[in-house]
Amino acid sequence: MKKHLVQLLALGIVAFALTFTIAPKSSAASSTQDHFTVPFSIPFGVPCADLPPGVTQIDGVANFFVVTTTRVDSAGVAHINMNGQADGDATDNNGVAYHFNYANHFSLDVPPGDFPIPIHMSDHFNLNGNGKDAHMRVGFVIRGTIQDANDLFPWHTTAINIRGDAFNCDPI
Repeated sequence: MKKHLVQLLALGIVAFALTFTIAPKSSAASSTQDHFTVPFSIPFGVPCADLPPGVTQIDGVANFFVVTTTRVDSAGVAHINMNGQADGDATDNNGVAYHFNYANHFSLDVPPGDFPIPIHMSDHFNLNGNGKDAHMRVGFVIRGTIQDANDLFPWHTTAINIRGDAFNCDPI
């Protein structure tokens, strides 16, 4: 789910940015704001090593708020920053309730020649329940490039920082 969401968002952003790379003049920044919900489950097809003890599944709905800002500089490079935040409630297979928060910052610079596109992403997901063991905190920071339109997440990246089993436990 997460990989497909990130890939769709990235391809949508790249397509949007490519419409701005035609004009060599710089432009003022424009931004959009979006609110939407996304249901999720952990695990989401791969094992999650960081689930709380005795938990085999967690289901919830994320209430998202995303701000995307785009600016084209005088060289025709489209600078895109996407900041997403989500929170909500979830329940595990034992009926235990949790609250969670999620944040993602994704930036890319789309050159006039389309590719390669340098990217930077920081992402975290915090699940909080009652008691000292009923928590999960995962996240990552990556840098890299998208080589072409067929390049799939995680692209060609280097992990700067990884907390927990981030790529298998962060569902959104």
